[in-house]
Amino acid sequence: MNILNLKPLKRFVLFLPVLSALLLCSCGKNTPPVPVSPFSDSTWEYTVEEIAAYEGTECTTYDSVYGGTCYTYPKAYQDRQGTIKYMFDGENRLMCIAWTCASDEEQDLYGFYDLIEESVNTQTGETDTTSHAGHVWYRENGNIVLSLMITSDLKALQYAYLHPDVSSPPKE
Repeated sequence: MNILNLKPLKRFVLFLPVLSALLLCSCGKNTPPVPVSPFSDSTWEYTVEEIAAYEGTECTTYDSVYGGTCYTYPKAYQDRQGTIKYMFDGENRLMCIAWTCASDEEQDLYGFYDLIEESVNTQTGETDTTSHAGHVWYRENGNIVLSLMITSDLKALQYAYLHPDVSSPPKE
């Protein structure tokens, strides 16, 4: 029996089970969500329990600026020791992931700031650079904030990713 010689309706009926099987097999394959930041594999859908499974249970907590709890863990990024913060809102939704490091050397932080700024510019397709005063990349999928604080008592850099729900558009 040659399938090509069958009438279109009969041909369709014979291919229906094959088509159904292909659709069923492909529907279950979801691509995993892309991590929010380069310093964590977490996504905005992560729960407190998933963060603890990923980072460990040894953390410090305090009230988050988003009405929930902030969980902090020691975390190295780019061979620098620092702290990662996961900030949740009052409904236990992850609203911000930030990584912070300190240094005794201003020039060290300036250089690291430049490195991160260049990396994010490449990622976002922007070309603007700042004078270490801070940089915000306004994006539909959440803002990225890079800040540097240099005082006589504190020298620190913070690199943060904000959930779209707490991101603001650029000021005109």
